[in-house]
This record gives sequence, structure tokens and C-alpha cells, in this order.
Amino acid sequence: MLKTDLLKLSFHNIFLHKVRSSLTSLGIIFGVGSVISMLAISEGAKRESLAQIEAMGTDKILLFSRKPIVAMSSGSADTGMVQKFGITENDRLTLRNFDNITGITTARNARKKILRGATPVRAKVVGVSIEFLHDTKCDVVDGRWFTPIDSESRPPLCLIGKNLKKNLFSIGKQNVVGEMIRVENFVFKIIGVIENKVGSQLPELDSPNDMVLIMQDTSDALFGRNSYTMRTSRQFDIEDVDYDLLIIKVGDISFIDDTAKRIKNYMEKTHSRQEDWGVVVPYDLLKQREKTQNIFTIIMSSIAGISLLVGGIGIMNIMLANVYERRKEIGTRMALGAKKKDILAQFLVETVLLTLSGGSIGILVGIFLSQAVTYYADWKVVFTFWSFALSFIISTLVGIVFGTYPAWKASRQNPIEILRTE
Repeated sequence: MLKTDLLKLSFHNIFLHKVRSSLTSLGIIFGVGSVISMLAISEGAKRESLAQIEAMGTDKILLFSRKPIVAMSSGSADTGMVQKFGITENDRLTLRNFDNITGITTARNARKKILRGATPVRAKVVGVSIEFLHDTKCDVVDGRWFTPIDSESRPPLCLIGKNLKKNLFSIGKQNVVGEMIRVENFVFKIIGVIENKVGSQLPELDSPNDMVLIMQDTSDALFGRNSYTMRTSRQFDIEDVDYDLLIIKVGDISFIDDTAKRIKNYMEKTHSRQEDWGVVVPYDLLKQREKTQNIFTIIMSSIAGISLLVGGIGIMNIMLANVYERRKEIGTRMALGAKKKDILAQFLVETVLLTLSGGSIGILVGIFLSQAVTYYADWKVVFTFWSFALSFIISTLVGIVFGTYPAWKASRQNPIEILRTE
């Protein structure tokens, strides 16, 4: 039998029973749809999480301060307590002389209230060194960044995060450069708006998109290194922290683990009385997250694979019933000279065409489901070429694997017995 005739006959038999063909393909449609949507959701989550880690810098080590459960304190019950913890200036000076450390960017939460009129705004005022913009992968979307002259003259200037801009000003106000904001008793002039496009979260400081950034020297000059929290009209707490975050740049990334271990050993010795610090190595976190995401993708694909398996079994059952129903056609064709391989090829091609058509529709269903997830859950999805190619390959394999037995069963029919019974 010619290949063109085989395809025409297969299409004819499929369209002859449209409802049955559609129901037969349902398992493949939803199986492939689930594969496409799960892989797209998994890939989107993977890229988004990896982008956030990479934005921290794989050539950096993040050393941060954290308030211990019981901080070292001094003072009296009448006035309050002075709590000193975290990374000190001596720590910074010592660490910058370590081998493989090429620079240190600093950041400290000033622990001051931002006021919109008389209403406090939930955001952090963070004093940063001039390298902060580059080392956190932020962009100035409006205005300008700090200059060395700003560091020397220490004027009351600030930049605000893109999210904070929406909270401080009305939606219709586009240009906020030159506007003033109050930080407790001081008024700062906004010189720019920054954005971290991947929404990176800095340890203990949250996202730069939600911060008010001022120069480190300006913060020291205006606020000092102590913050006051009133408990009552007569009692207050004082927190004394030199730095909340050090972004430590390494020269050779191949030795980043050794450098991180030496930093940890140093901090354990100098801060042995209380655990008031932590270390994050984005490079290690990146490798761990990649491994976790790969496992997650395998699990999700396995679940979708079970759907395809069930769909394949359903197709095999329907095709076996189809063989019994079409015994007269099979016997007639074989009596007229059709060989066993022709009958086998016909039923096998029909099954593969059913699974391929189901796979094609399943891809559209998968895209629709992924877009629905993006719309309702605001999750990022990413479609890859290999996921579509994999769907077609799986559809073909399902057709071949689960269509072989029904096709073999059809080819083994005895035309004499069939025609006698029919």
C-alpha cells in the first residue's frame, strides 16, 4: 500500500467517528497540556528565583547583622537598655585585609521613621556606601545616583525605591525628583528613584525597591550609630549597630567557599558571646537552588507523565475495541490481498495520528493553562522549545507503544473465520 493511500485511509477512519476519536484523544490532550503547563511554571519559577540570587552577585559574600534573642545590654530599668550587637567597624577593617577579598560595600539601617505628613510610612532608611548601586544590580530609573562630592559634603539627599514611590506619592505624579520627604526631624531632597528589576531581598534589609537610601557618611553625621525606640514616656531602648550588611566582593570565585569559611571562623571567634551575625553565599545558594528546581521539575514531569500513561492505556483499550468492531473491514481487505503488514501499519498510523493530534491540541491547552496561572496567580511562566519538542516526541511514542498491540491484534485476524461469522 502506498504511504499516501495509508494516510488518506487513516484520516478517513478517524474522521468517520469524530466523537469517538475526540474522546480517545482526551487523555493525551490533558496529559500533554499538563506537561506543557507544569514545565512552563517550573521553568518560570526556576528562572525568577535564580535571577534573584544572581542579582546578589555570585562573586560576593553577604555578611549581615541580626539581633540575638538576648542581646548584650547595659543601662537601668528607668531609662531603658542599650543593646549592642552585629558587625562592627573593627570587623570591616579586619575583613578587608583578607586574601581574595577585593572590596566591601556597607549598608546600615538607620532605624528612623519616614513620615508622610504626620503619618508614618513602613519603609527602611538605609545608609549605604557609593558602590551599593552596582553591587546590588539596581538601576536609577529617574534622577541620579550619589557622587563622591555628596559623600564629602554630606547634604541631606536621598533616593527612593520604585515601590516606595507609589506609597509616598499619588499615582499621577511621575517626576518626584526634587520633592522633599521627612525622616523624623530631618528633611531630605529626593535626587533619584532606583529599581531592582528582579526584586532581590537583602538579608535583614528586604528589597531595595522599598527603601530610602542615603549616604553612609550622611547617616553617621545626622543620626549617629544609635537608634532609639520609646517603650513608655520615660523608658526607651537603644540599639547600637555599626553595620547591618557587608557585601564582600571576592577576586577568585573558585576560592569563594574557602573565603566564606575564613570569614565564618573569624566571626565565631570575635562574636563568641552572642550569635549576632549570619552569612549568605549566593554562589552556593545558586547551586543548591538549581539542584532543588531540577528535582522539582522531575517530580512535576513525572506527575504529568502518569497522565500520559493513563491516556495511552485508554487509547489502547479503544483501539482494541475498534479492532473487534472493524473485523469485517479487516477480513474483506485481507481477502482482497492486503497483507498483515498493511493491516498493522494502518492501525498503527491511526493510533499515532490520534496521539499527535491530541498532543497538538494539548500544547494549546497547556499554553492556555499557563497563561491562566500567570493572570490569576501572577506567576511568571517560561515556554521553552524543548518542552514543545518533548510533547511531540512523547505523543508519538505513546501512539507507537500503546498502538502496537492493537495493530498486531488486527493483523493476526483470520479472514476466513471473520467472513464466515460476519
